[in-house]
Amino acid sequence: MNKKYIFPVSIGLSDGIITALILASGGIIGKSSIDLFQAFRISFGSSFAGAFSYFIAQYAGLNEELHRTALQLNLKSTDYLLKGHLGIEIFVESLLGALIAAFFGFLGALIPLSSSLIVRNNIEIPLFLSYLSLAVLGLFISKTTAGRAKFWIVVMVIVGIIVTIAGYELKLIV
Repeated sequence: MNKKYIFPVSIGLSDGIITALILASGGIIGKSSIDLFQAFRISFGSSFAGAFSYFIAQYAGLNEELHRTALQLNLKSTDYLLKGHLGIEIFVESLLGALIAAFFGFLGALIPLSSSLIVRNNIEIPLFLSYLSLAVLGLFISKTTAGRAKFWIVVMVIVGIIVTIAGYELKLIV
């Protein structure tokens, strides 16, 4: 996998799982039924919002890097760089990353939602699969960033538990 696509994949998966947990954990824990249409709507909404957030953050960050580079080169303005090949490359890279984040956000959101559809009236399996997915993602992040695996696994699972509790208390989907 190209290293520049690791970020949108990990952002998409984590955002998808976490968003689905906070939106649907009231229904999953409360043993309310979430139908297939709701699962796809939640997944689409999660991926749509995640894609826009990713694009805005990535595009702004790359533009800021380009601006900093222009200052180091003593250029009067970044307009010349933004209107040229680099500006197009930044836009395309941000757009492609947003599409990747959206796709993996959709898949990530389907993990807790589809498992709650398959195994009805059982809260343990959907939550276990969600936390396991977050743990595997934490391991993946630790390997790609030379981080500590135990730290990332624990952090990702704790975040999953926190958003599950918050989602259950908020009861956004009952």
